[in-house]
Amino acid sequence: MFMKLFIGCIVTLLFIVSSINLYAATEDLLIVFSGEELGSLEPCGCFEGQIGGISRRDSLLDLLSGKKDVILPVSLGDLSKSAGRQDDIKMEILCRALGDMDYVTHNLGEKDIETDPQLISYLSQTSKFVFLSSNIQFTTPFPIKINPYVLKECMVSGHTIKVAFLGILSKALFNNHASDAVTVSEPVQALKPLVNELKKKASLLVLLSHSPIEESAEIAKSFPEIDLIITGHSIEEPDGSVVYVNSTLIVSPGKQGKYVGVVKYSTHNMGIKRKSVELVPLDNKYRDSQEMISLLKEYQQIVLDEDLLGNVSQIPLLDNVSYVGSAVCGLCHKVVHNHWSKTKHGVAYNTLVSKGYQYDPECIKCHTTGYGYVSGFVNYDENNNLINTGCESCHGAGSPHIQHVTEPYGVTDEHDCMVCHDAEHSPKFQFNEYWRKIEHPEETLSGIPKTPE
Repeated sequence: MFMKLFIGCIVTLLFIVSSINLYAATEDLLIVFSGEELGSLEPCGCFEGQIGGISRRDSLLDLLSGKKDVILPVSLGDLSKSAGRQDDIKMEILCRALGDMDYVTHNLGEKDIETDPQLISYLSQTSKFVFLSSNIQFTTPFPIKINPYVLKECMVSGHTIKVAFLGILSKALFNNHASDAVTVSEPVQALKPLVNELKKKASLLVLLSHSPIEESAEIAKSFPEIDLIITGHSIEEPDGSVVYVNSTLIVSPGKQGKYVGVVKYSTHNMGIKRKSVELVPLDNKYRDSQEMISLLKEYQQIVLDEDLLGNVSQIPLLDNVSYVGSAVCGLCHKVVHNHWSKTKHGVAYNTLVSKGYQYDPECIKCHTTGYGYVSGFVNYDENNNLINTGCESCHGAGSPHIQHVTEPYGVTDEHDCMVCHDAEHSPKFQFNEYWRKIEHPEETLSGIPKTPE
């Protein structure tokens, strides 16, 4: 009798333990989303506290994967920022990054469809994820593989879940003259047959709405069956707030890949239930993944190999004016030149060299003198006298001053600073505070009137 009682207790205990373990192992479904990268591969490093970057995003996804949840990452649209070879390279790199991070789909934005159609064709057929649009049609002589929806089946805590992703582009954002090969339909009309079809097949309907939040809200009113709308063209950095239209959640990840959104769902016998929504800032608590670091290095190598620095068109200066270099300025302005050389402007080029970005046109324009203009910086071998943010970066090309030293030259103000100290690269810029860091010391020029600074 005692033996039977003992065995019974053991069996009961094992049942309780197994039940606890089963409960502890319950999985959630995570819809992870990003969007409107606009070519932002990583924080530029121009100031402390920057967030974003594919490298940190990869680490976040690794952390989420480690929790044993089922993760479905999706992209809202606009991988590129504008047309041009550097933007094309960025788009290819971003597509490879999304593929390596196991993204399910990328919805096309207006910047994407302004890209070379042949590149879109190539990427749509070679990327590991699906290109998505429910209301864009291409008419090109070469194939472009775009799906009107993506139906993803997954197993979550023993339940089979089907998630349907649809994607639209607002007609208001589409430039009809951008391409004769692209047609954008009215979103609600394009979505009607697809929603009617998918609501019978899917446990969860998600819309990637590349449109302002006001338009996304109107779409939510037309389709209460949609549980989640990921919207775009909102503020740069979301404040964590979300919008509900009846039971439809509308949320934006912001721009430039600085934030990643995470919507969590639980599953049960009756279906699926939304648990939480979070917008995660990609700050420095997320390490840089080695896979993405390698990809970023490859990007810089492509920029070097294709000599993008030398391929930038040079704008001519008026009246045969030319750049001369800060060393020439220093022949007369010795005190000022010595002071400048010890400021961050005086070592701006070296900050790029230390990171391997000295061949990147987007970086070099503010770390050298006159880049993009005739007689300005082209590359280190041709004119290393124009490295760093020199005197002429603020005061203008100096050849007229050399020829007529007594005439007024180089008056500058806050607006000249803001060419580089813009909202993206220097959001905390305050003219008075920053000016004190570079303000020229007093000097007396023998026989030459003091020039305005």
